[in-house]
Amino acid sequence: MFPDPPVEPADCVALAERLVALPFPPAVTAADDWIIGRATSGPDRHFAPVAASEVLADAPAERWTEAQDRLERRRLAVVQALTSAWGSSQLHSFAPDFDRIIAGQAVRPVVEDITLFASEHHANVWRRSRRTVCVVLGQLDKHYPIVLMIAVTAEPLGDGLAGPRSRDARAG
Repeated sequence: MFPDPPVEPADCVALAERLVALPFPPAVTAADDWIIGRATSGPDRHFAPVAASEVLADAPAERWTEAQDRLERRRLAVVQALTSAWGSSQLHSFAPDFDRIIAGQAVRPVVEDITLFASEHHANVWRRSRRTVCVVLGQLDKHYPIVLMIAVTAEPLGDGLAGPRSRDARAG
C-alpha cells in the first residue's frame, strides 16, 4: 500500500483548520490506515498524514537516514506554517505516557496510539476550539513507513507538555 499524496506545508494550516471544525464520527473509519500514511477518524481523533516514506524494512542505513532527514525537514516546515498562523506551540513529550503504558496503567486509546507511534519523538501542540492539534513524526515499526501526521484530538494529550514553546516552532 502506498501513502496518500503528500500535503505541502503551506496547505497544512487549512487542513488542520478543517480537521478542527470536522465533527468526530461515532465509529472509527479506516481503522489503522494512518500507520501506513492514510487518513482516519474516530470518536476521539482525526489523523491526517501529510507525508510518508516508503517502507524501509530492508533498506540500507543511508536510505533510512535520508528518509528521516527529509521528513524532519518537512515537519519543521509544517510547524513553521502552523506557528505563523496560530502562534507558538507547546512541545509534548510522550515519555510519561509511554511509562504509564509500560507500567500497565490506563491511557486513553488515542494517547496510546500516538505514543506508540511517536516512540521517542515529540509533538508540537496547539489548542484550537477546545481540541488539540499536534504535528508528530513517527513509525509503528520497521515494516511500516515513517509518517508525518497532523493529529486532532478531542482532549489534551496528557501530562507530557515540556514548556510554552519549542525551539523548532521558531525555526524556519
